[in-house]
This record gives sequence, structure tokens and C-alpha cells, in this order.
Amino acid sequence: MMKDNYLKLTKKEKKFFLKNLHGYDTAELFNNLELEDQEELFSLLTFKNKAILISYLPPYQASVLLESLPKNQAINIINYLEPDDLTDILKELDEAVLKEWVTDLDETTKEEFQSLKDYEEDEAGSRMSPNLIKLSPEMEIKEAMQLLIKEAPHVETIQTLFVVDKFNSFLGIVPLKKLIKAKSPLKIEKLYEPSLFVFDYDDLDEVSQLIQEEGIYQMPVLSSHHQLLGMITLDDAIDVYEIEAHEDVRKLSALHEPANVGIFKSSLARLPWLLILLVMTLPIAIIMSRFESIIALYTVLIMFQPLLLDVAGNLGTQSLSTSLIVMNLDLDIKYQHHFNNEILSAALTGIIIGIGGFIISSLFVFINPNLDYNGLVFGLIIGISLFLNLISATLFATLLPKFLDALGIDPANASGPLITTIIDIGSIIVYYSLALFLIEVFL
Repeated sequence: MMKDNYLKLTKKEKKFFLKNLHGYDTAELFNNLELEDQEELFSLLTFKNKAILISYLPPYQASVLLESLPKNQAINIINYLEPDDLTDILKELDEAVLKEWVTDLDETTKEEFQSLKDYEEDEAGSRMSPNLIKLSPEMEIKEAMQLLIKEAPHVETIQTLFVVDKFNSFLGIVPLKKLIKAKSPLKIEKLYEPSLFVFDYDDLDEVSQLIQEEGIYQMPVLSSHHQLLGMITLDDAIDVYEIEAHEDVRKLSALHEPANVGIFKSSLARLPWLLILLVMTLPIAIIMSRFESIIALYTVLIMFQPLLLDVAGNLGTQSLSTSLIVMNLDLDIKYQHHFNNEILSAALTGIIIGIGGFIISSLFVFINPNLDYNGLVFGLIIGISLFLNLISATLFATLLPKFLDALGIDPANASGPLITTIIDIGSIIVYYSLALFLIEVFL
């Protein structure tokens, strides 16, 4: 809708429309346009608004866009970027281009980039912004307000002011609302309050989780010597959480490559997992060969095999997803409680599905003139197998993430294809072992 309305505007109207559009919406509109319209939109923006647009694009896309521009134009845009956004984008540039551009950045931007570039992507320092307002405890509140007014245009946010001593050691924070309400004469040392903080080398995922759990809008980031280096904002934490969610989805699908890689690299990245899963399916063929005699006599067993594997595999994937959510969000329930709930839920589901499977498979055998078998026996085989397989699938799916976590491996690596293959092997063993037992007893 926004795209259609935008394209109907004149060039002058488009410029006015974009001037008042939020950066996120500008990026959404930009990505929905054809290349020619994207170029026109970009040309209508000021350097500052171009920087805002670029900050809302994925770093790889932003770097490609910047590299397509004349160098002087790209440098002007970069100088408007927030340090954390700048660092993410510049890391995606070609090494030669990066070295050339860095030398032309203004001194402040260059210093900010140099201070952040050496952090690993999973460290808090890589996402912090050094642009913040620092107060000293000796400041009078009028002096603090004057500093606030002077520095406000140059910092990312003024909602929280940070108090440091003469050695830049972090002391606490002054919320903007508290400073505005304070009455002179009063010094900052009587106004500031303690605050949670993180260190620059802390794990970024844990930091983003802490920010969201505690509802902190600006988290102070300190060095190992407790010197204030910068802050991580709530929107940065949300970005990290979104990236982590995307990574977990790819892991659940056994896809570990980024979405922007080429076809050849994508194929190479997927091949190892597919080959591993191919090898893991060989036990299914070996197991089935052990039951070759009963399969040859009762071929109807093969007909119901996909039903058993699909139902168990689907429930296993659902249990795996639920287990990962419980572990990742650190919900206020013990994993043992979650495990018990999953098993009880699987048992109840297994009873209902098992009864349904018994009725359907029995009727199928009875009404099929080509099958001269006892329908009740085969209905019993299918019904009990479904019940047992659903419980075993849930058992595997809830225990595997915890097992991987105990080994220090990301639980998200318990991908859907992996857990499905494991469940298939277990289901085949249960199904044919039960079939062999019941057929020997009743037929």
C-alpha cells in the first residue's frame, strides 16, 4: 500500500514524504521498490537520512549499497552513522576498500570505528555506542542541563545520563526525568543512582537477554577496570535477539550459511549436513533388512510405515522447538517440569492418535479386497506403535537439547532433520519389533 501511494507522488511530493518518514519505514519502502525507483528514492534523501536508511538495512546490503556510490558521497554518509552501525557495515566491506575509506573518515568517526572494530561479533563491545553524555558527581544540576543541551544533538539518546569520576570510572546513572525534576542548588552526587552494567567482552546474547529481562533502555558497558566505554540500547538488544532467532531457525533446518551467500557457496555449506543425514539413514535400511521375512509375508506393513514416521517426526520437531524456547528464554519453570509436561502431553496425544490409527488401519485392511489379513491385529500394531513412537519421539526431542547444552554445544544444533532422522530409526525398530511379536502371537 505505501509503495503504491509513494509511486503516485510527484518528485517534489516524494521528497517531502520521505523527509517525514521513519527510518524503518523508509528501509521497508526502499526494499519493495524496483532498482530504478530505489535509485531515485536514495537521491532524494539528505546525507543524514541516507545514513538513517542504511542503518536499517542488513549490514551486507548496506555495504553493497555504499560501495556502489562515489567515494566522497559514501564517506559523507558514513560520517553520520552511529558507531555500532558503522562498525557492522564497514566489516562487510572489501579489505582494500575499507583501508582506503577509513583514512578519509573524520577523526571522531575514525576513532569510534577503531575502538569497536577489534571486538568479536558475539561480544558486547561490538554493539556498544560510545556516544553518550557523561556527568561528574561535582556538577551542579544547572551545569548538567547546559551540558545536556549542548551534547544532545551529538548522542544517540538522552534518556539516561551516565556519571563517572575523574578517572572515567562508572558510578551510576541519572535518568533524564529525574534531572529535569531536580531543583537547584543540587549536585549530581546527590542525584545519581546505581545501575546494572556489563563488560565489553561479555557474551552479546546474554547481555541482550539481560537488557530485555530487566527492562533497561541503555545498558552501561565497562572495561575490565570499570571505566565507562559506551552503552548498548534496547533497540540494539532487540536486533541481536532477532539475529539470534534467525540463526536458530537456520540451525533447526540444518542450514548454517547466511541467506546472502551465492548458489555455489550455499550448496557447499549444505552438503556436509546432507551427507551426514544420508549416512544416518543407512541404519534404517539395515534394520529393515533384519525384518525382511515378515515384510515379505505382510507387505501391508510397508504401506503404514510413512504414517508412523511422519506423525512421530512432526511431534518430535514440535517438542524440540518448545524445548529450545524454554532453554533460550530461561523461563521461570524448571526443565524437569517442562520434560514431565511434554511426556504427559505426548502420552495423551499418543492415546488419541493411537486409537484413531487403530480404527483407520483396521477398516483399511477389512474393506480392501486385496488384503487377506486380520484387520484387528494390524490395527493393534499401528495403534500401539503410534502411541510408543510419539512418547519416544518426545523423549528424544526434549533430552537431546539438554544433552548438547551439557556438552557445551549450542542446543539449536539439534536440528529438525537430525532429530527426525534419529526418531525415524527408533520408530522403525519399535514398529517392526512390535509387528513381529504380535503377528507371532495372534496369527
